[in-house]
Amino acid sequence: MDQPAFPSGLVRPALASVDPYEPGRPIEAVRLDTGIQEVVKLASNEGPFPPMPAARQAIADVAVGLRMYPDPGCWALRDAIERRTMVPGDRILPGNGVDSLIKLICLATIDPGDQVVMGWPSFISWRQGVLMMGGEPVLVPLAPDGAYDLDAVLAAVGPRTKLVVIVSPNNPTGAAVAPEALEAFLDQVPGHVLTILDEAYFEYLPAGSHNGAELLRSGRPLAVTRTFSKVYGLAGLRIGYLMAESGLLGALARVRNVFDVSAVAQAAAIATLAEADAHLPERLALNVAERARVDAALRTIGLSPLPSDANFLFVDLGSAERANAAFEGLINLGVIVRPTRGFGAPTAIRVTIGWPYENDRFLQVFEEILPTLPQPARL
Repeated sequence: MDQPAFPSGLVRPALASVDPYEPGRPIEAVRLDTGIQEVVKLASNEGPFPPMPAARQAIADVAVGLRMYPDPGCWALRDAIERRTMVPGDRILPGNGVDSLIKLICLATIDPGDQVVMGWPSFISWRQGVLMMGGEPVLVPLAPDGAYDLDAVLAAVGPRTKLVVIVSPNNPTGAAVAPEALEAFLDQVPGHVLTILDEAYFEYLPAGSHNGAELLRSGRPLAVTRTFSKVYGLAGLRIGYLMAESGLLGALARVRNVFDVSAVAQAAAIATLAEADAHLPERLALNVAERARVDAALRTIGLSPLPSDANFLFVDLGSAERANAAFEGLINLGVIVRPTRGFGAPTAIRVTIGWPYENDRFLQVFEEILPTLPQPARL
């Protein structure tokens, strides 16, 4: 039976410019395709550690109450985040992952024709969110180390600019902006523009780096996004939060879903923050050691990863053909990494730092397939 015709003009024209998010390959699908049982997934920047013990217990405990809706205000979670960041709870908005908060910000602020300045390559959801609303992303090249070039970002701000997005550490490249440069940048941003600091990888930053919560408390005109998906091990629960002035949170309250954050996610996040200090040192130390080891190993085989302050490495392979061949060659041998064409970097791959045995597997397979890849173009 023929399907009814899709009504012409039903979909907003702005969506024609939005490329759907390209999901990574799940472990089970790769097992089925390759017959390899020990598949290693280093594609999505999840932390290698599971949820913390208190979070696992909280998930079990809250199950008995799941017949009821979750707290729509996330008040207990806001209190826990306030204790952690010292940002007042009424300036905190938990959300269903940072992606949902990005969409809410764009929905509440962007009119057709508004401009949003951001670095590129960078986190695709910011660009998508702007395009969905008919806005114009103004994409600024990164600094050579892969961090945002704040001078170039500032130079791109104009009368139609409504938001400036700074992703630091930047995804997919890994580098962070210097704290002094960020403060100087914020001092120069025009008053009609709101700066959003995406700190999804904040916990991985070395001591002395920028801290969006501190900047916000000091009175800087800023909004800050963070997540529980990385070092805290809660990616599967989809939980992040926004810290901002009450005016922005009031606008988001007009467009957000009432029960945006599940009871399970709220309970797990609260428990995680309560015992974070007992577990973060081990998690961060493993990431630092393994990131350095993988970086060094890649350099010994002739590659040049960008410096990273996060839990991943960005490896430019010189051409889109070569990057695609590396991704396919790795996945065919049971190692999943992330091609970064959707992030604006078609010639590169991004590899998450995992457990030592996972990193060993990636390095062994990558070195094995490297001679089979198309040769990079010579200058």
